[in-house]
Amino acid sequence: MSIASADLKCRVTPQEQLLLNYVESAAHLSSRPVRPLHLQALLQLPRLADRHGLVSGLVIEDLLAELVQELPARSEWLVREADSSPRDLHFHEVDPGTATNVMQRFHYLRSPRQDGRAYGLSTRAGSLVGICVSSPLDVVQLCELLVSRGRTYHSARMVSRVFVFEGAPSNSISYMLSRVAREERHLGVTDLVTYVNPNMGFSGSSYLASGWCFLGTEPGTKYRYIDDRYTTDREIVARFGSIDGMNIRLLGHRFAESIMPLEPLLVFQTALVH
Repeated sequence: MSIASADLKCRVTPQEQLLLNYVESAAHLSSRPVRPLHLQALLQLPRLADRHGLVSGLVIEDLLAELVQELPARSEWLVREADSSPRDLHFHEVDPGTATNVMQRFHYLRSPRQDGRAYGLSTRAGSLVGICVSSPLDVVQLCELLVSRGRTYHSARMVSRVFVFEGAPSNSISYMLSRVAREERHLGVTDLVTYVNPNMGFSGSSYLASGWCFLGTEPGTKYRYIDDRYTTDREIVARFGSIDGMNIRLLGHRFAESIMPLEPLLVFQTALVH
């Protein structure tokens, strides 16, 4: 019997067990990993949710049937021959082509930053375990938050993307962040900042474990979609000139915004030079 046989209403939150049940069922039937599919559901469903954050179970099943076809097969997400400790992994720079490929295919945003420096962890056999991208800090709100804490933003950068494959050693993200911070400090960077999205179930624990601190929040979270898929504000501006300009209005029904309430983004920071 289908989970949605009674057309149940489901809340779009990371803690919603009913949503996870839908995801697990779809992942099992399609041989896709649960975690990445869950992240896609949390990102794409707000387009379809009402003002209370509720979506019909039938709608969820239809969307998941589309999303599983967009995700790589389960075997591609798994790290093979990974060491038991991240300290046994090789830390290195990642070429732009590899970074773009990973971010397009595996990162939940599917939107690479083309202006960053990419770093990675790999096994002794050369298999990529994780990747982290440092990009120029060009977000006014983040610059203002840094200044409010007595820091300068002129030599600061943003950790714009972090991803690890399934099966990576425990604490791989924390270890990678600490190594990235060391490399960026050598390049003259004084501070690193990043966003953490609690609407995706992220808490920032890996940043705290790496010595980062909570800097503040950015309210007014809203998701935007083009052709029924989430699109970052940066990508929208790059493609259409602005988020609310004439080019966007000309898209008509191809463009949509979430109306359900979303938690503010969390901002974390680490000072590389005191």
